[in-house]
Amino acid sequence: MSETADYDPGDWKGYDFTSARATYDAHVGRSYSDAVSKKVDATTLVPDSISTDSTAPLVIVTDHTGSMGDWTATVFSKLPYLDMEAKEYLGDDMEISFAAVGDVFSDSYPLQVQPFGKGTILAENLKKFVIEGNGGGQHFESYDIAAAYYARNCHMPNAVKPILVFIGDEGLYETIDKEHATTWARTLCEGRISIVQIMKELKQKFSVYVVLKPYGSGYKNNNNTRSEWDERIEKQWIGLLGEDHVCYLADPTRVVDSIFGILAKETGRVEYFKEELTGRQKPDQVNVVMKSLYTIHGALPAKSMLKLTGGRSITRRIEDDDDKSPPTLSKKLI
Repeated sequence: MSETADYDPGDWKGYDFTSARATYDAHVGRSYSDAVSKKVDATTLVPDSISTDSTAPLVIVTDHTGSMGDWTATVFSKLPYLDMEAKEYLGDDMEISFAAVGDVFSDSYPLQVQPFGKGTILAENLKKFVIEGNGGGQHFESYDIAAAYYARNCHMPNAVKPILVFIGDEGLYETIDKEHATTWARTLCEGRISIVQIMKELKQKFSVYVVLKPYGSGYKNNNNTRSEWDERIEKQWIGLLGEDHVCYLADPTRVVDSIFGILAKETGRVEYFKEELTGRQKPDQVNVVMKSLYTIHGALPAKSMLKLTGGRSITRRIEDDDDKSPPTLSKKLI
């Protein structure tokens, strides 16, 4: 199925990728100032809960801080293709919920959640986000708040294999404090909640992945030298999700393709994915996508994908680890 024009667009007939991108760019440029001038209460952008009767829910949580650059706009501009092709893997019953994440310590709109939907309603949902473009600049964002929200306030009674994909470039805070949990994650707690506990709950509910863009310059998939923070951020996500659930991608134009690769892995259709990707993309584009998925599709079994450091693997899941302390950006997960 091509992302250009050789498939039946259904509800998306007449949709143009270029004009959609221009429309969204214009929205990004004014959304924050519009929200401020209208005195939009940030908490109204987080419903108490969301639900879907779909058997195949898909959640995409996107970092909308300034360091993400074009990534969110790229997802929006390719939305028809995302909606149409995701159904190839998940079925016509598929529904998508989008969330936007910032920094709870520095942003006015650190979490925004849109209900599940499909078809052209998804374009309207994305345009409801307030794109603050800020962030704290300290190598952490509030992905933990989004994780807690979907772990505890997302109801999917008919779901068979729900999937949640984070798209971001930073690390996670070690804990969620009581006030933030109540205000943003809509969950009550007696004290702080560790990110290990929240991710454990989230993984019991969803198959959880992250598409991780480089924070600094250089990234291992293009054979350049990575920054120290890139490595620390990667290792923290690996410690929480396992290396076979972390996608490393430096090109925002290929983010939707990488999501399809994740869906292919989850539905046992990797060969179809490779054939479809090769049929519509240039060889260099195919190479970028397949490199981004090398730990997910895996030449080695998931639990034996070793990056050897003194004979030890950094591929560890929290539930397989004797050390239950939270993975942090200062702790070596090797």
